[in-house]
Amino acid sequence: MCVACVGVVSLYGRKARADRYEATLVVRPTGTIGRVAEDVGGNGSAVVASAYGGGLDVGLSYGLRNWLDFGVELGAAGFARATYDPATVMISSRPHTGQIERTTREAQLRAGATLRLGVAWIPVFYVGVGVGVRPQSAATMERDDQGTAVGLTPDDMSAGMSFDIVAATRIGFEHRFDSRWTAGLSLGASHAIGLGAPSLDILSAGVSVACSWYPNLW
Repeated sequence: MCVACVGVVSLYGRKARADRYEATLVVRPTGTIGRVAEDVGGNGSAVVASAYGGGLDVGLSYGLRNWLDFGVELGAAGFARATYDPATVMISSRPHTGQIERTTREAQLRAGATLRLGVAWIPVFYVGVGVGVRPQSAATMERDDQGTAVGLTPDDMSAGMSFDIVAATRIGFEHRFDSRWTAGLSLGASHAIGLGAPSLDILSAGVSVACSWYPNLW
């Protein structure tokens, strides 16, 4: 019986540890908080506002070792309208102070590595870098500092799109149900350095479902 138990555990261990040469497709819905900066503080300074949102990550990775995956992932997130109050902007080349609102979305393409530090129950740690694109709606000054409704778009704050350089990290915990299916929970963060735009920080929490297989690469 002891020999049989050792054999079963050994077989299961090999099965669960067979992450090397394994390809994995993961889908991860997320809830997000965006910390969105805008140059509306007067004298070119930035003001940061928080906005809740949601997103989705889709990734494809390959096991270089039993404990190390490398892959690419595409993430997208959208946020509710962020409010900047007080904000100082130019409207028709004249300074105005009041409440500004704007909506931001973000898509990121990242490449990175994931440490997988377990067998059936797996702590994971991810770090990646990449590029992003940030579409934004036209900003609107809803009201000025006197409480008067304005409803105008500040100069240089019409709808547009900017590009980012991105760094991201994520920690989580996954459970492997069998040789093919894995599910998990994770917390992540990314920092986007805008090329000609202020920074964008995203905090996220997500659940994941992953499917793995062994591609015939040779």
